[in-house]
Amino acid sequence: MICSGSGTIDVRVGSLVSFTVVCADDDPGQLNKVATSHSYKNIAVSVTSRTSGSWGLSVGWAKTIDPPG
Repeated sequence: MICSGSGTIDVRVGSLVSFTVVCADDDPGQLNKVATSHSYKNIAVSVTSRTSGSWGLSVGWAKTIDPPG
C-alpha cells in the first residue's frame, strides 16, 4: 500500500487479515505480507480511504505458491 497526503487507509483481505495504513507526506506507505498454509479461490479485498491524498494497492501471490484455478 502506498499513499500520499495525510489520513488513514483500512485494508481487509477477506477474513484472513486487516490492517490500517497511516499516510503522511514524508512516508510513502508500507509493505504487508500474509502467508497461509492452504490456498483460497475467492477472497474479497476491500479498501476504505480516509486520506486527503492518493493511494495505490497491489495484490498478488508468491511464486512458490500456485495461484488458484
